[in-house]
Amino acid sequence: MPDDVAEALALAPEARTEAQKERIAAYHRTIDPQWTKLNAAVTAHQKKAPKAPSAQGMTLAEMPNPRRTHVLIRGDFLRPGEEVQPHTPAVLPPLKTNGATPTRLDLARWLVDPDNPLTARVAVNRIWRHLFGRPLVASVEDFGTRGEPPSHPELLDWLANEFVALGWSQKALIKRIVMSATYRQSSKGRPELADRDPSNIWLARQNRFRLEAEVLRDLSLSVSGLLNPEIGGPSVRPPQPPGISELTYAGNAKWVESTGSDRYRRGLYTWFQRTSPYPMLMTFDAPDSNVCAAKRERSNTPLQALTLLNDAVFVECAQALGRRILDAEDGCGCPECRIAYAFRLCLAREPSEEEAQVLGDLYRGLLRDCQANPEAAAKLVGPYRPAKADLAEAAAWVALARTILNLDEFVTRE
Repeated sequence: MPDDVAEALALAPEARTEAQKERIAAYHRTIDPQWTKLNAAVTAHQKKAPKAPSAQGMTLAEMPNPRRTHVLIRGDFLRPGEEVQPHTPAVLPPLKTNGATPTRLDLARWLVDPDNPLTARVAVNRIWRHLFGRPLVASVEDFGTRGEPPSHPELLDWLANEFVALGWSQKALIKRIVMSATYRQSSKGRPELADRDPSNIWLARQNRFRLEAEVLRDLSLSVSGLLNPEIGGPSVRPPQPPGISELTYAGNAKWVESTGSDRYRRGLYTWFQRTSPYPMLMTFDAPDSNVCAAKRERSNTPLQALTLLNDAVFVECAQALGRRILDAEDGCGCPECRIAYAFRLCLAREPSEEEAQVLGDLYRGLLRDCQANPEAAAKLVGPYRPAKADLAEAAAWVALARTILNLDEFVTRE
């Protein structure tokens, strides 16, 4: 025992100073086994705490004195003109302010004021476009006099009122829309609608459209069993063709591929390099972030088919899906049962007799090709060898999985 602790313990408790009491307590903590155990447990829990993000976020704080703002002559900040005050254009309703000078909080309240229907209309129009592929107001970015009139003005106003009444909850509004009979219609066209409403403006059926870039990648990862559903965390860098990162302006961006389950995280966590964006996302019409985009365009190009066939991510998905089909305990294990399982997994339906026949013939042809060329079969299967089948059979199922992942029905929201 240290001398200073022994001297403090020799004194009556009421005669000890605060420093001596603290010294006794500190020494006791070093020799108490229960304290040591609890302290180790606390330290272990602290190590499990989430790490602070590497990126820094900017915040806003009110200035003690409002900044003076001027009209800039010809946009030149060195030529300030007339001083102006923060407010809305005169053609719009005025701001309701709590002080002499309007603040950002006043502007935010003005935007979501129940007397201002424009904000809610714009928001629900974009949600509607996301769910139906076509907005109620075609000019998503322009609700002014030069924009297109709404196809269903009363529906637009009702949705806007519901959105406000639901507390501006997008989740609640989306749930209400997708539970409607209009949303749950089939997208199959009917002869009587071809002439009367070829663009389906009146919503006599559901629309079909290709999935968005991130959703398409996530869907492929999901059906193959590779998708990592983890929420939050830093951005990841999935595989991309070599040399892409060298195309940046300075050529110094390094794309270090993520390893383990991180390479299979959802598309929204993909690192976005503005000067050299992830090519798969660009191929399927994701915005490049160089200019503002009020809506995503949809294209149909040969590059998209080539990406689905040859991109490293989709090749891995096909390999994993082939293994999943082989390992499935579904039916008797015959090719027909496995084809039906793959259809249910990827397309959420059973194959028709014709489809089952075509894919069965395709599988048998692929199997013969793989048996005749074992080197190509080994490359097709990848690094993971199957446990329940020989190499040729595994390669044939991987090739068949690539076929299913490239079906129009798989990449399209019916």
